[in-house]
Amino acid sequence: MNYIPNIISGLRILLIPIFAYFLLHLKFDIALFIFLIMGLSDAFDGFLARYLKCETLIGSYLDASADKIMINISLYLLFDINIIPLYIVIIVITRDIIMLIGIIYNMYGNKKVSIDPIFSSKINTFIQIVLIIYCLLYLNNIIKLNYLQDLINVVIFTTIFSAIEYTYRYKINNFIRKIKIQKYESINSAISKKH
Repeated sequence: MNYIPNIISGLRILLIPIFAYFLLHLKFDIALFIFLIMGLSDAFDGFLARYLKCETLIGSYLDASADKIMINISLYLLFDINIIPLYIVIIVITRDIIMLIGIIYNMYGNKKVSIDPIFSSKINTFIQIVLIIYCLLYLNNIIKLNYLQDLINVVIFTTIFSAIEYTYRYKINNFIRKIKIQKYESINSAISKKH
C-alpha cells in the first residue's frame, strides 16, 4: 500500500505524452479527459500518502516532478496552438528552473534536501491547473475565454510570489543552519579545551 502514491505519480508522468498527442492532433475532448485524470491524481496521491503515513523524500520528488512536467508541457502546448501568450510559459518555467538550481546547489553542498511545498506554491499549482482546464474547456466549445487574462494575471502573481517566498525561506533556513553549526563548533571547542 505504501507504494501506491508513488505509482500514481508515475502513472501521471506516463499520461503526459498521451495528453500531448491528443492535444496536438486536435482531439480536445480526449485531451481534456486525460488532463482531468492527471489533475485529480495530483490531489489524490498527496492525500493518500498522508493518509497512509508513507510520505518519503523520493515520493516528494516524484510528485513535484510529475506536477512540473505536466503543467509546463501543457502550458507550452497551449502556447503552441495560440491559446496563451509565450511570456506566461517563460515565467512559470523560469521559476521552476530557479527552484531546481537551488535544489542542485544544496545537493552539491551535501545538504539534506526535501521538497516541502509552501501554501503559496500549492495555490500557484492549483491556479495553473485551473488555467489549463479553462483553456481546454474553451477548445471543447464549452466556455468562452472571457476571463483568460484574469487567470493569467493570477498565475503570474502567485508564481512570482511563491518564487520570492521560497528564496526567502531558503536564506532564512541557511542562516539558521549556519548559526547551529557555529554553536556546535564552539561547544566542541570548549569541550576539547577542558580535556
